[in-house]
Amino acid sequence: MDTHSLYELGTRVELTGALALWLVIALRLPTARRSRQQKMLLLSAIGLAGSITVYLDPVTAALTHTFRFAGSCGLFMNGWGVLSSALILDFVLAAMSRRRPWLVYGPMVLTIAALIALNYTIAPDAGCVTSQAVAWYSPFWWLLIAAHLIGTIPCAVLCVRYGRRAGDDRPVRTGLLLLAAGFISSATFWCVILAFLLARPAWLGALFPLNVGVTAWLMTAGVGLPLVLTVHRAARDMSALWRLHPLWREVTEAVPYVTLDKPVPRLRAILGGPRTIRLRLYRQVIEIRDALLVLHDYVSSEAMEAARHHIGAQHLPGEQIEPAVTACWLCTALDARQAAATPRPNQLAPGGPAHDGLRSEADFLLAVLRARALPAVRAFAVPPAPAGPAPALPAVPEPRTPQSSPPARVRNP
Repeated sequence: MDTHSLYELGTRVELTGALALWLVIALRLPTARRSRQQKMLLLSAIGLAGSITVYLDPVTAALTHTFRFAGSCGLFMNGWGVLSSALILDFVLAAMSRRRPWLVYGPMVLTIAALIALNYTIAPDAGCVTSQAVAWYSPFWWLLIAAHLIGTIPCAVLCVRYGRRAGDDRPVRTGLLLLAAGFISSATFWCVILAFLLARPAWLGALFPLNVGVTAWLMTAGVGLPLVLTVHRAARDMSALWRLHPLWREVTEAVPYVTLDKPVPRLRAILGGPRTIRLRLYRQVIEIRDALLVLHDYVSSEAMEAARHHIGAQHLPGEQIEPAVTACWLCTALDARQAAATPRPNQLAPGGPAHDGLRSEADFLLAVLRARALPAVRAFAVPPAPAGPAPALPAVPEPRTPQSSPPARVRNP
């Protein structure tokens, strides 16, 4: 691949990455308002997205014809880059609870003023990073590179540090490491510019758009990961809500007073935002659990022990045993409830998930629903509990064996 093809590829990656980053930022705005740290992160992402956007060829051409400072080989774009570095550094200090706005934005203003002064006095047109002669010791570019590295490197270190501390929380760790990779890519871009100033190889200059595009896509992945997780969780909640509906309908018809509101159609229940769907799933799981507690008293302890012994003899996988036992006694309880049996307190605790939480509860109930279709569960049958004390059977006289009459006693005189 020649340098022209590499430059064209980088331009396309840069354009699509900038569009994707702005789209993710727009989608994250409503949720970021609730968290101060998320708001600071989004502001730093906005600054970085802006610094990428102003380097796009169509945007650069529009700025050149609109603003005076844009015409001096990218002075407007470089000033915006310093602003983005300040926003990034402000995010780092805020995450460390050491935020000092005057310590960040004061030097930012001084740096931009110094760049403007250098561009029009000591080093005119020093904003150009092209093949034209720009001294490697140009104070304009050394100051600009330092400003960017001071903003991005600490942020990359912070994201790596907290990503390693995330432990088993894979989404948080992955998101922080993606952000760290984005900031490292941004720092690499300015190191590449420094190398270009020192050596000036043509192929290195062709890497500029590709490096910026990779930075944009990494930041898009890091900032957009919470959106992906939200969509994934909403899809799982919708699936669980849809699949649990038959079990919910069956147990609530047997115990109707556990429902809080009027039942809604199955299709309508899965329509709504992520928070609405999760709330409906939570309510559905609670109502199923309440109904199971009521039905639990329609099964005797002996029947539950028989169900456990029956399932234990089937050699099922360990994760299917407790749901299968619950499915066995649930069938018995529903039959007893339909037969109007009298409930009696059951001393044995009903089965449940190993961990608390909505997801584990929903997974356990889905496992119960699947277990009801197992042949082992269908083969289990326990007669329902009687409706009351068993009535006394009428006494039946025992048959007497025919025998001779006893001899008459002789009464003594």
